[in-house]
Amino acid sequence: MQQQLRYVGKDMPRRDAVQRVTGRTKYTADITFGKTLHASLLHSPYPHAVVKRVDASKALKMPGVVHVLTPFNTPQHRFGRTFSPVPWKVIQDRKIIDPVQRFAGDIVAAVAAETPETAADAVELIEVDYEPLDYVDSAEKALHPDAPLVHDEIEVGGSVRKLSSNVGFADVVEIGSREAAYSRVVKTYEDSFRTQILYNAAIEPRAMIVSPRPDGTLDVYCTTQSIHGTRYWLSKALQIPMNKVVVHGMTLGGGFGAKYNLAIHEPVIAYLAMATGKTVKFVSTRQQDFYTTARRAAYMDVRLGVSREGRIEAMEMKAVLQSGAYADHMIEAVTCTGGWFISSYAASYRYFEGKGVYTNLPVCGAMRGFGNPQQNFALESLVDEIAEDIGEDPLEFRLKNLPREGDIYYGQGPTVTTVIRSMKLENAARKAASAFGWTTERKVVGNVVHACGVAVGHHTSGTGGQMSETQDRQEGAGTILKLNEDGTISLNTAMVEMGPGEHETLANICAEYLGTKPENVYVEIGNTQYTPFDMGTHASRGTYVGGLSVIDAAEKLRQQIFEMAAEMMECSPRDLRMVEGRIVHVESPEKHVTLSDVAMRFKTRKGFLPIAVSGLRPNAAPPSWAVIFAEVSVDLETGHVKVEKVAGGYDIGTVVNYAEAAGQAHGGIATGIGYALTEEVAVVDGKYANPSFMDYLLPSAAETAETIVFFADSHDPYGPFGAKSIGELATNPVASAIANAVSRAVGKRFKKLPLTPQTVYAAVKQP
Repeated sequence: MQQQLRYVGKDMPRRDAVQRVTGRTKYTADITFGKTLHASLLHSPYPHAVVKRVDASKALKMPGVVHVLTPFNTPQHRFGRTFSPVPWKVIQDRKIIDPVQRFAGDIVAAVAAETPETAADAVELIEVDYEPLDYVDSAEKALHPDAPLVHDEIEVGGSVRKLSSNVGFADVVEIGSREAAYSRVVKTYEDSFRTQILYNAAIEPRAMIVSPRPDGTLDVYCTTQSIHGTRYWLSKALQIPMNKVVVHGMTLGGGFGAKYNLAIHEPVIAYLAMATGKTVKFVSTRQQDFYTTARRAAYMDVRLGVSREGRIEAMEMKAVLQSGAYADHMIEAVTCTGGWFISSYAASYRYFEGKGVYTNLPVCGAMRGFGNPQQNFALESLVDEIAEDIGEDPLEFRLKNLPREGDIYYGQGPTVTTVIRSMKLENAARKAASAFGWTTERKVVGNVVHACGVAVGHHTSGTGGQMSETQDRQEGAGTILKLNEDGTISLNTAMVEMGPGEHETLANICAEYLGTKPENVYVEIGNTQYTPFDMGTHASRGTYVGGLSVIDAAEKLRQQIFEMAAEMMECSPRDLRMVEGRIVHVESPEKHVTLSDVAMRFKTRKGFLPIAVSGLRPNAAPPSWAVIFAEVSVDLETGHVKVEKVAGGYDIGTVVNYAEAAGQAHGGIATGIGYALTEEVAVVDGKYANPSFMDYLLPSAAETAETIVFFADSHDPYGPFGAKSIGELATNPVASAIANAVSRAVGKRFKKLPLTPQTVYAAVKQP
């Protein structure tokens, strides 16, 4: 089947490449309407405080200032900001502007003025009286019995819930018999691991334009990964009907999960537009963008039990996730971290206990991997330790303990499962290991030690799974396809293009299915008034869920085309096939009509052009798998670590576009290098200490490594043309492989990220 494909499985060039690299692509910040007001925000200087008084009189007297919002002239109802769960399970703990400020950077006031400069100057004139409160700036402090509460109450499902601790959500997952598993265990290993706060670091910061129509409808242009998710919670925040909120899909300059929530400033900007009746624009500074989301810091206790044959029989984890001042994705982060952990190896007993904890720090949301890199670092570090202890090759130990086809995958936790129907990681792992030169031997050259590490990881393809028809799950996608008079096809979707080429992939899949060329398929993201529902670009679902939706619509359109073509050619639709824009008779290829002919016949005989609409909820979320090999050099005199070489082997089903898949792999490896070695949001006295690219250390070209990428010869029956995902998978095991390599080089296990020169040097010098 794969050899017959013309476009899927090939290197396909990006049609928007020239526009992007020449700066012609328009992003939200590039747009300005006439007579636009500009917003500026005043942020709390305290991690925890009550606003007692706001005096905006001096600001309002400034020429060009139109309006000022404060906690005392905005509605005080709570709303949620998390897109994925069904709404009645979302924790609602945010107000447009709350008199209780819960982190340094929370919003105290907002100014709308005629120029950005005027708005910024006016913010400086606002006088505020604060009552500082005690605060907690780590999960450990937040869990102390005497810790001050970040929230004393929240709302869930329409009910107010009183809180007696800073635990916003807790979950326990248990699979199998503990007693039976431990009866086969001959040795138990356990340890504790910690990971840091990370910033998503999309090059494009958050931006928003809200333009009111005369009837009160709001046109919203913003940096979101889900136009329908934004519409839902923005309408709730503003307390206006959903059909009065029109969210327009915009091209994103990266996201990595950062834009998959309703940002804390977005209801504020929208309310400014409502209050003034004028268009309001806001573009975050880099520091403000740091306040919108982050990867959660985690600390994890892991316990693994191994049998005499070297099988992992029992695996247990207790995890605490630092979630910041508001519950962005708090519930899903806990449940998904548990799902990732228990899906990693085929142990007969698996246990996970997780807590999402409020702190007085900026909000943590989604970031590439969504809890998977954290648990992977802890689990793969301990797995490496076991392999060394029992004298097995670390790669072989992992491969023999992996799940197999027919096993259950618990990607998002035990309520939504998928039967694994493709598992070809070993194929790619062998190729990558050979090309990489995998070895467990250390090489010492002067003060520099070279060593290699390995780690295995996985990720879901979307958030679907085996569900009953009565089970609620907010996962779905829709597509509209229209055949035009010239035989071209218009594809309308609500799936946001985030940068990796989601729309190109949908065009290729559509062209493959309908027997036309990709350049004849035009993909447009519309707005929430006329696009089918789509959950958004997240959870590595673009190719898999979006592709299934396109194929569903394409099949419906093809049926219409075949029926009309059969009428035109006086034959049965069963005798026809589509190739290169023509509908051809199978037995008499000289008999054919073009897609243009069919479209015109519809238009002149039926009075319309054929349109097909799809909408579906996937019944599976097939896992993709990766193995990462990393070679590092460690300078024992300075503690400096350099990643010299990385090889990745991936089972992602059918590779729809090799160039884009390889690009995702390279990008994921770069993200993992930063996670392992350089990146950390520092917290000092309850505040972010380095919210800028001057001080937050992203990996540069100097930190990148020679990279080799291999894809398994794989095909997943669930996926469109056999495809699965790669987006988040590409990052998940990278930091773990690097940490294992550094541990092997130094001869000591590292249990906390990042591996800074100071950390490594201290370990080297420790007796």
